[in-house]
Amino acid sequence: MTDQQFGQLDVRYLNHSALALPGGGELYYEDSGEGPAVTLLNNFYIVSPIWRNFTTALADDFRLVHYDLRNQGASNPGPEPVAFMDHVEDVRRLLDHLGIEKTYLVGTSISTLIAREFALKYPERVAGLVLVGPAFSPNGTLRRKLVSRSWLASLESGGTTQLFNHLYPLVFPDQMIHEGGTAAYLALKDNFLSLLSVGSIRENLLASLEIEDSPEELARLAAPTLIINGDGDFAWSESVIEDALNRIPDSRAVTLKHAGHVPFFDDPQGFQTAVSEFVHELEARRPTVAATEAA
Repeated sequence: MTDQQFGQLDVRYLNHSALALPGGGELYYEDSGEGPAVTLLNNFYIVSPIWRNFTTALADDFRLVHYDLRNQGASNPGPEPVAFMDHVEDVRRLLDHLGIEKTYLVGTSISTLIAREFALKYPERVAGLVLVGPAFSPNGTLRRKLVSRSWLASLESGGTTQLFNHLYPLVFPDQMIHEGGTAAYLALKDNFLSLLSVGSIRENLLASLEIEDSPEELARLAAPTLIINGDGDFAWSESVIEDALNRIPDSRAVTLKHAGHVPFFDDPQGFQTAVSEFVHELEARRPTVAATEAA
């Protein structure tokens, strides 16, 4: 348990910046700071303002971009059902709108699929890839789809309350659950129920079932990749991390102690240090690469 006070999470929408989407709808986004661009992708269970609680140190050095996914939070999906690749194209649309040619892309849980697919489709736009508590497996799709279907079953049978109760003991680590006790549980549950709807979660989970996790495709990831996991992550063991490192070129991993599936909640400082060191290292390489290409 860190000094993060879960009952005091800042989830305020501070501005009304929005990007119009083709066919209707819009994306709410926040864009702040200066330096190399770092784009943070929400998973299906958090909204854009939450990132401010876990990026205060990153904000000193980088331009931070984050936004609500279609049909999430303050974003409007438009009249058509959401397909998973819509989320991938929305990353491109937002970067184009903001004039960002290349970004460091941070995905968490299910949004690591968005980050992965974007990096495969638009490798020239990704300076570095950070996969935090990946929801996909380096060995195939089956387990992820079984897990997602179990979440959908909880959502359908008991709404967001039952889904939260299903997720809570999986997502958060043993130490936080026992040390935080009832207060942490109730605070996080209140945020979850007030910010998310059955319809938006259902549509995004169903869309995620459209995407396959091909072990062979991971070898095509061209961007340097950092995997950040908590040592209490329910999804990836040490051997699965090793499988991922063996499949993804130019990859490395950081495991945060006493952290779970969303380790930035449990260890904000460790998360930010890992991202910051990764970005600074890659930025330091850039002049060398440019000089080599010029020669």
